[in-house]
Parts: sequence; C-alpha cells; structure tokens
Amino acid sequence: MAVYWVLFCYAAAMALVFPVERYAKLGATQGAAMLLFLSAYVLLATFRNEIGGDWEAYKGMYEAVRGESLVSALQTTDPIFGFILWLSSLLRLGIYPVNGICAALIGMGVLRVALTTRDPWLAIVMAVPYLLIVVGMGYVRQAGAIGFLMLAIASLDRRRIAATAVRLLFAAGLHSTSAIVFPVFGFAMAGRRRVVALILGCAGLVLFSYVLSWRIEEFQAGYLQSEYDSSGALVRVAMNVAPSILLLACWRRFPITGPARIVWLALALANIAALIALWLSPSSSAVDRLSLYFAPIQIVACGTIRDLLPMRRAAAYPIRMAVIAAAALVQTAWLLLADNAFAWVPYHSVLDAL
Repeated sequence: MAVYWVLFCYAAAMALVFPVERYAKLGATQGAAMLLFLSAYVLLATFRNEIGGDWEAYKGMYEAVRGESLVSALQTTDPIFGFILWLSSLLRLGIYPVNGICAALIGMGVLRVALTTRDPWLAIVMAVPYLLIVVGMGYVRQAGAIGFLMLAIASLDRRRIAATAVRLLFAAGLHSTSAIVFPVFGFAMAGRRRVVALILGCAGLVLFSYVLSWRIEEFQAGYLQSEYDSSGALVRVAMNVAPSILLLACWRRFPITGPARIVWLALALANIAALIALWLSPSSSAVDRLSLYFAPIQIVACGTIRDLLPMRRAAAYPIRMAVIAAAALVQTAWLLLADNAFAWVPYHSVLDAL
C-alpha cells in the first residue's frame, strides 16, 4: 500500500510547496518534476504482478493471442489492443509491457489535461486515487482509451482538429466503447461547419458498422442481459457528479475556451445522465464502465476550482489543502474499505521474484 501513498504524497507536496499558477509555461524544474511523476507511475503500473481487478481477464487475452497470427490477434479484441498484445507475445515479454503502454497513455493524458488548468498539480492529485490507481491499474484497455480521449481534448484546446481526430480513432482502437463520447467531439469540432459535421457523421457510421456492432452484442450479453451489478457503482458515479455540478453551476467562470469548453460541459452533463441511468439500467456495471469515460471531469474541475469559485489569494492554500484532503479520503476509502481492494493491496511486483 505504501507505494500508492508515495505517488500521492509526491503530487500533493508539489501542489502545496511548488505549485504552478496562472497557466504559466513549465520551467525546467517543473517539467522534470512532472516527468519524474509520470515515470514513477508508469514503472509502478508496468511491473505490477497480479494487481488489478481485471488482471486475470487481461492475462487470459494475452494467452489467447500467444502463438496466433496478427490477423487472429486483431480479431480477438479491439484492433490496436490486439496488436499490442500480439507484439508483446511475439517478443515473449508477457502482459507487463501491455500494462505499461496503457498506463503511459492515461498518465500522459492526465498531465496534458492538468496543464490546461490553473493548478496543474492539484488536478494531478485528484487523478491519483481513481484514474491512475484504480482505472490505470485495473481497466487496462479503457485506461489507454481514456488517455487518448484526454489527449484529444488537450489538442482541441489548441484547435488541432486533425490531431484530435487521430487520437479519437486510436481510443476506439483500444476500446471501441469509447465511441460513446464521439458525438460530443463531433459537435464541438464541427461548430457551424456543416461539411465537417457531415464527414464526422459518416466516419462515425463507418466506425459503428465495422468495429462497434460486434462489441455492442458482447456488451449486452456480458452486462445488460445478465443484469450484472457492479459493487460501488453509485459511489464512483457520484465522484463524477459532484465536480460536474460545480462546473455546470459556475460555467460562466469556467476558463477553458473554444471547442474544448464544449466537450467539458458536455461531459459534465453526461455524468448527471449517468447518475439517472443507474436507476433505469438493468445493469449498474454497464453504466459504471461507460461512465469511466466521463471521469476526467474530476481533473479539470479541481484544477480550475479557484477560477470557478473566485476567492482572494490568501484562500489558495486552504483550498489546496481541502482538495488534497478530499483526494486522500477517496484513496483511503478505496484501499481500506472497497470490496475489491484486495486486488490492489498489498502491491506485488514482478521484480519481487528477482
């Protein structure tokens, strides 16, 4: 358990002692500090052994593609994830590089989104307990897809439409259910340009026809038809709803502009809809898994909290302390009280056997 707290305390200490404010460009020291944080997290996620709620499932996927052809691997699961599995099996490296690649993606996504906010380290602190530890070390494919989605939002902030589209395609290639947020991006990217909207609509139709159709049948069979319930789904969805309400209530003061602003506000609305869906859906697990794509709202809301709630400079430190305390409470509850905490605690590394 200690390794999780070392990661958390590092980000918390930076948020309190060495914060970045007012969207300043990173200096060499801050850049090195963030690179050290990302490297530590990726190493932690890469070398974990039998850690994470879906460990056996992903290990089974790896075994399924080992010794198979590339074509077979691409058909076994989502194509990009299948390729990563196949390449790792070809090199006889096991599931570990696969975990590391997806962890690097979500880690980079967290940092890029954090850097669009007023208090990047505060945003990173809030990402540690859930997005990085739970999602990044548990739901590997979705972690990689969420990473690409966050990178896509960050490129939208710079109005790099082509880069955004490519990242969205890579997200779908890792986990096709990430296409649930594509309409939001399409609306934000198209604006008043009907031609762009038409192109995006056609691309979405093709993606649905050739990639998503079989996954939806699998999703219905696995979650909806079995009425499978996910322990703690209400708590996890509520974790997204609270920052969403803050963002929607103070939307006029939300500092992010352009197409990225539309995406963030839409994700906030999606979290409200997910809460309602928990009561309407026969499977809380289905809602729980899909709401993972809306979880980055936690980062942007905490990183911009001092913009959303204008206050004097003297209040900056107490606000940071309050956000860090909330994040610490989430991490404590997960590691000590969650039904699935045994899958993360104690931490085991493949290096332990060396």
